[in-house]
Amino acid sequence: MSSDLTQWLAAGNEAHLNGDDEGAEVAYRRALDEGEEDAAYYLGDLLVQLNRAEEAEPLLRGVIAAGDTDGHIPLGNALWDLERHDEAEIEYRAAAAVGQTAAHLNLGMMFREQERFEDAAAELRLAGVEDPEALVELAILLIEDLEDREEEAEALLREAIDRGEEDGAIVLGSLLVEQERDDDAEEVLRAAVERGSVAAMIDLANLLSEYEEGDEEAEQLYRTALEHGDLDAENNLGVLLRDLGRTDEALALLQRAADRGDELAAENLAKLDEEA
Repeated sequence: MSSDLTQWLAAGNEAHLNGDDEGAEVAYRRALDEGEEDAAYYLGDLLVQLNRAEEAEPLLRGVIAAGDTDGHIPLGNALWDLERHDEAEIEYRAAAAVGQTAAHLNLGMMFREQERFEDAAAELRLAGVEDPEALVELAILLIEDLEDREEEAEALLREAIDRGEEDGAIVLGSLLVEQERDDDAEEVLRAAVERGSVAAMIDLANLLSEYEEGDEEAEQLYRTALEHGDLDAENNLGVLLRDLGRTDEALALLQRAADRGDELAAENLAKLDEEA
């Protein structure tokens, strides 16, 4: 696939990056009409992302027939969406055979969905050589789907963190809390917060809110997360303020979150109304 984007492909990519998928589709279709190289690939990949796999399939098969091996992964994604798993596996393996290691991640995720856990683990290990996200997915599989693999999962998550994968800290923090290793969890989450992880702010605040003297710092962390745009913190902050007896503040936060469609906030709001 060419690295130099022509007019309509560049316009489609810009629209997609700005969240305008309708505009991106229009631009990619114009590129296709104009005969721009790689137009079918970009349009097909977008259609897969828009859950329109049936439309994407013939485009992506055409990409591959024209000799562009980059089409294998998005075609595999389309076939997975269409629940044609055997065909999807063929495409992912074709991608892996030409050095596209991302195919191993997709294979691992698909195999896990099919409850082929050992096969999934093998593929995720291969993907993890280059992609630390795969190490996190492998760790989650070991924790949730296989027995007595938490120690290995912890080692994988620490490696993922060392390689810059933010989600590794979130998953590791959760694992350590489940193991009642709260001090270790706090250390991991604080380090992630120092690296700028907003998700870790919420998890650290959740942990601190369980401590006898952690409420003040937890509140500040929730508010900081909200300032950074993580609306999940709104419900958590509302619950904390409710537990602290600051009912009016809690009510306002939970109402705002519930109005936005947060179902958990709506449940907590109902409980608050019952207690009033």
